[in-house]
Amino acid sequence: MAGTWTLNEESFTRLLALFHEDREQAALRYEALRERLVRVFIWERAIDAEGLADEALTRMARRLEEGETIQNPAAFLSGIARNLLKEDRHQRQRMEPIQDVPAAPSSNDVERHHAALERCLAGWEPEKRNLLLTYYQGDHGERIRGRQRLAAELGLELNALRNRALRLRDRLEDCVRQQVARDESGGENTRRKGQG
Repeated sequence: MAGTWTLNEESFTRLLALFHEDREQAALRYEALRERLVRVFIWERAIDAEGLADEALTRMARRLEEGETIQNPAAFLSGIARNLLKEDRHQRQRMEPIQDVPAAPSSNDVERHHAALERCLAGWEPEKRNLLLTYYQGDHGERIRGRQRLAAELGLELNALRNRALRLRDRLEDCVRQQVARDESGGENTRRKGQG
């Protein structure tokens, strides 16, 4: 904000003179610009539209006192208003509580999902299990080369391999979800349904 500088009568008179030679006309233009600023700040959902409009005019008065030459007061105020809106948005973001951040899974949840994943994969035919594990193995570059080798070994185009892997992954995710749901509900039969 403007720091410790405060608007005094002399600075205010200099500001009004910028708007018009006649003090009454200057006061009318000042009020019109202030109202326009307030509407802009309200439109932009500022925290304190009136306060920001006053701050914009105070900053302009300070710049005049510092010797700044202002040719177009409306354009100058528009620039100040843009900066104030950035500051206001930043302040609002700091004030808003963080929402929709999922809680980190507990170690029990991770273990439960891992066990369900192991049970589902154990029930699959080795070819399907190996295809899926090989498809997702390695870092980015390594994974791409591995997929190209796997497609060549299976005599498939990359898109056909991708579709097959995605279908297997969907089946695996369904199986894991079902296993976890059974585990959470305390079900006895945790092996067969939804596997391979």
